[in-house]
Amino acid sequence: MRGVTRNDRSPLSEEIKAELARVHPSACDARVLAALLPRAGHLGAPARRLAHSTETASPPSLRKVCCRRAYLRGLFLAGGSLSAGRSGYTLELRPPRGEAGRARHALVAASLAPHTRTRRGRTVHALRAAEAIAAFLRLAGATETLLRFESRRVAREVRGRTNAAVNAESANLARTVTAAREQTEAIRELRSAGRLTKLPAPVRAAAVARLRAPEASLAQLARRLRATKWSVRQRMRRLVEESAR
Repeated sequence: MRGVTRNDRSPLSEEIKAELARVHPSACDARVLAALLPRAGHLGAPARRLAHSTETASPPSLRKVCCRRAYLRGLFLAGGSLSAGRSGYTLELRPPRGEAGRARHALVAASLAPHTRTRRGRTVHALRAAEAIAAFLRLAGATETLLRFESRRVAREVRGRTNAAVNAESANLARTVTAAREQTEAIRELRSAGRLTKLPAPVRAAAVARLRAPEASLAQLARRLRATKWSVRQRMRRLVEESAR
């Protein structure tokens, strides 16, 4: 599976890293970050500055809550990204070599259930649920970016629902127009052949209503005929079937 491309990566990725790099680390936080950042393969400018300031720190411990949060922050700075795909957002973490197991343990301990896979020989932990991504950003300390993430996510979901509704309405309209055209052609063929007058009165009434309103929906025809939509559908089906005989 391919990785996150530049086109897929959300602008929030760099915003998250910039915000996380601005958090001034305490002494124990600095030890945690020192275990991650200098070993990362590629660091952005904010993370490089932070790595330089912590490179002389002593080995880390994750016993404290603050240190575990610093560890999550370091994971994103060392190799994190937030991508926007068709199905929603995905937050990926690519821990430095030797940190994959502890990274997963830290995520699970924070009640985040990552999807783990290997890509190009590197372990990747991914969070796809919006709630999990929001929880990670909150725990890591990216509270400002979290607000922007939630705002963009809600706007994206609203656009998606709106587009789905418009597409469904367009599909329904297209089916209505196609069915009405088929019914109108069937009625005209029956009338030309002199067979329309031989059909029951309710069916003939439906035929007349369709010819007078060739683009009307079944619900509109039902109101004109003071009948149910189901009965009008059955009469139209009868007309099409009689024409096909």
